[in-house]
Amino acid sequence: MGLEDTGVDTTTAAAPQSSELLRRRDVHAAAFEATLKEVFLAQGVQLTEALAKASKETVVYAGRYHGESVAVKIFVPAVEEIEDALSGFGAFKVECEKTMILSRRSPHILQVMEYGDVELPRDLPDELREFFPVRLLPFMITERAGYGSLDKVMRSGRRIPGMDRLSLLEALCAATEGIHEAHLHHVAHRDIKPQNILVFAPGVGKIADFGIARWRTRRAKRESVLLTPKYASPEQAFYALTGEHEQLVEVRGDVYSWAIMVYELVTGHHPFTWAIRAGMSSKDPMSQQRTLLKAIAANDRRGFAATGDITFDSLIDNCTTDLKRRIGDISLANRVLRQFVQRMRMQLDEAREPSGEHRVRRPG
Repeated sequence: MGLEDTGVDTTTAAAPQSSELLRRRDVHAAAFEATLKEVFLAQGVQLTEALAKASKETVVYAGRYHGESVAVKIFVPAVEEIEDALSGFGAFKVECEKTMILSRRSPHILQVMEYGDVELPRDLPDELREFFPVRLLPFMITERAGYGSLDKVMRSGRRIPGMDRLSLLEALCAATEGIHEAHLHHVAHRDIKPQNILVFAPGVGKIADFGIARWRTRRAKRESVLLTPKYASPEQAFYALTGEHEQLVEVRGDVYSWAIMVYELVTGHHPFTWAIRAGMSSKDPMSQQRTLLKAIAANDRRGFAATGDITFDSLIDNCTTDLKRRIGDISLANRVLRQFVQRMRMQLDEAREPSGEHRVRRPG
């Protein structure tokens, strides 16, 4: 089940290194977590365990809310400047609103149950004050995926019943319906990757995390370049490297990133592994990132090996070609993928051994 591990961090960020403030917060992790649990319990939300590694802006916890198992995303910026905290505060609130609106339009988008703010206690210990630059903690409560992210399931070392590659592809197809719904409302997700596909059951997936998505009609003149290099489109990579042609980063970039996920899931290999390894010759994380981004910006094709399945190879080619020729309708690409998965499922059923053991056949 596991895909090859390149050892490269795929967390969305403008820079790969962690902040000093985040490091100091880790030192006081127990007190920090106890504070969060106390303030949210007063709001009727019981936080249980962390679901993901804390980022510079948010933490995500499993929890209980009105008797239901939920996920709680909390904005707690690890930044030195209050201006950065306030800017991020507004962006997080927009993300909550955006995700709430979209989730009401499609069952294939992570459903938001509630979002709002909780106030920190005034008697907060001095050693914790620096970790809470804003007295209000914005949060978003969502449904919780039973199996976690697609990335987590793909890399699981143990066999999960019902979670073969075809089931995961079917879950990805379902989540793609949510991406399509966002595109219909002129929202480019801009961070399509396995970590943002949540798996609820075999064949059931949803798209999550519209944190850097943007409405086509609301373009900011200045913003940080946020992306996950490993799944960036050539347009995103070029913009990150040069700061130019940001207007080209739109829904067709989501199609490109989506195809990288599909290719990786089907073949077990990431098409830019060669560039990731080439970058490792440098010990500088920023230099490693630039090596990868340069290869993607140039749309270097050397890592896209043909599988021998004409339908599949054509799908990947049409989704990862240059911007002018790339498929713009992700629902069309998804329809082709569903047909491919259905054919693979039929081949699997025909090849099923009497013992009942299943073995997923890859193209070629």
